Amino acid sequence: MERQARNRLTAMDSFDKGLRALLWLNLGDAIATLTWVQLGLATEANPIMNWALHLGPSIFVLSKVALVCLAAALLWTHRSHLSARAALIPAACLYALIGGAHLGFAVLHGLHSGPVQLALGLSP
Repeated sequence: MERQARNRLTAMDSFDKGLRALLWLNLGDAIATLTWVQLGLATEANPIMNWALHLGPSIFVLSKVALVCLAAALLWTHRSHLSARAALIPAACLYALIGGAHLGFAVLHGLHSGPVQLALGLSP
């Protein structure tokens, strides 16, 4: 039973779904981070991404998405190897945790507050 579950996690269809999830979660992280930073509610913790952020919001989002896309392309290229499929699991889990942290941060600071609504394109 345990072997079946492990094989299911590293199966090709799970890999495809995990890779898509990783890319969407990365984009969500970039947008959420940019929103919090622009509202003055947070700072970028990664020094490289912080540098990109100081170059401009477009550079930040493009850099963040491009770097993860490069890593995803590398994993996709080696998808027939079990190690590439297994490497996706902690990466996707990490981004899921980051996504959860962003949601928690939004709840903590109140999605109903005017600046957050405006940044997210919602009407106050």
